[in-house]
Amino acid sequence: MAQRSPKSLAVAAVLGALGNVLAIFSMVLGNIHPQIAVDLSHVATISAAYILDPIWAMLVGALISIVPFVRFGLLGSLGPIAGSLIFPGKALTGLFSGLLAGKVKHPFIALTIGYIPESIFTWASFKLWIPFIAPEVSSWLTDAIIFSILIKAWIEILFIGVISEVAIPRISSMIPNSLIDKPSNRV
Repeated sequence: MAQRSPKSLAVAAVLGALGNVLAIFSMVLGNIHPQIAVDLSHVATISAAYILDPIWAMLVGALISIVPFVRFGLLGSLGPIAGSLIFPGKALTGLFSGLLAGKVKHPFIALTIGYIPESIFTWASFKLWIPFIAPEVSSWLTDAIIFSILIKAWIEILFIGVISEVAIPRISSMIPNSLIDKPSNRV
């Protein structure tokens, strides 16, 4: 695992910023519905999973949630309380992708499997928790909306996984060993 060092913190912060920039551009270009937009921020999460370790990848997952939280929570219909569920969801993908990155050479596989917990968490948030913490949202949050969000998210994850197969080895090779202590079993 990568050390808990200022260098690792700096890399995590840069990846968090990158994820938020990707979220802004992809949401502006891919606005599908008032509560559904393309979000490519997990490019940063899977990068952290291979460059750093599961804990840092989980932190990056939480950091990349800032723009989606503002878009769907603060400015959207979810509101700040229900919208805050975005943070642990994306952090789950960071954690599980990070755990898999130490064992799986291919980022596509690590991200695809690592996204399953977030997908379940997203479904549970919309179906089980949001009706209790934000009942006013439940009236428009139909099964069609929920499944549209999940289908869109899985398409994004598969797309990001393909991009990551090419990008992660290049990104990882650009970071010198003196910058962070990269685990030897990672790409």
